[in-house]
Amino acid sequence: MEFIPAHKFIGIWDIGAADYMSFWNNGHSCDEVCGTLESMSNHVLPGQLAQTAGWFYRNGKKGYLYGIPVPLDYDGPVPEGMECRVIPESEYLIFHHPPFDYLKDNGAVMKAVEDTAWNYDPKAKGYAWDEETKQDYQRHFPEGYGYAVLRPVRKV
Repeated sequence: MEFIPAHKFIGIWDIGAADYMSFWNNGHSCDEVCGTLESMSNHVLPGQLAQTAGWFYRNGKKGYLYGIPVPLDYDGPVPEGMECRVIPESEYLIFHHPPFDYLKDNGAVMKAVEDTAWNYDPKAKGYAWDEETKQDYQRHFPEGYGYAVLRPVRKV
């Protein structure tokens, strides 16, 4: 479990993308987006990775997002083509694999973590998914952090 305080998320929400690869194949320039976010890394929400991806839900459809979490009091510029949204505080269930060799193990690690995250029933811990106003986060830094999927929950 990890508590993430209310914060803002600056990025791109693409309802037509299902994952990392389809996001970039949907017309987003990796060099431009990643470079822009890297230039903002000094504003990252403490305790979070600078460039963060994940999933969101709109009218029952799942989309993919990519951006940077920043503190709630951030009042700086929002890059062209990106949005800034307020994300409420939440507890998140974390499905994590420690650092690994990207070239050798990335596919297997991502599959194992995601299969567990998408098939887990939070009722076992007294929670329910809380994804109506919050997004799922994906942390991917193979050699330094590993891989994780974070899903917001609320007590039942």
